[in-house]
Amino acid sequence: MADEVLPLNLFSVAEACREAGYVVSEIDNGLEVSGGDDGGAFYLLPEGGWLQVRCQVLDPQDLDQARDLTALFETVARAQFRLIGCRFGFDVLTGLWLIEDAYPGFDPEAVPALLEQLAFVWGALQAVLEAALRGEVPTDDGLDAAFELEAIAPPN
Repeated sequence: MADEVLPLNLFSVAEACREAGYVVSEIDNGLEVSGGDDGGAFYLLPEGGWLQVRCQVLDPQDLDQARDLTALFETVARAQFRLIGCRFGFDVLTGLWLIEDAYPGFDPEAVPALLEQLAFVWGALQAVLEAALRGEVPTDDGLDAAFELEAIAPPN
């Protein structure tokens, strides 16, 4: 018999986040978690046993500044190709999001590390995404520099 997956326990997730120093608030269908002075927030939304952890990186007002979104979508695809450990989500009404999907049965104690990962990726890509709104698509070296990486050999 296969191991039974325990149902998602948002209380345990909230406690793990509070213990890590985050401020946790209940929202309609999940949790809002914030922590820094930057006013940024993460949204933790249960979905069929999974937990979707997301943070908004560009809101609709940011997107309205772009002449078109071609450079942004190309930049997002190039960043995603780098296996950044999370994915992007786009919604015309709410903007561009970084998203991590925690599988059913995940350890709630791991959620603060997911939040740190999303914050790192957003911090690394912030200038690159803002440049993309101006129509600039980063080079491979530019993306490497955003993550403070140095290429050892040219990509295949």
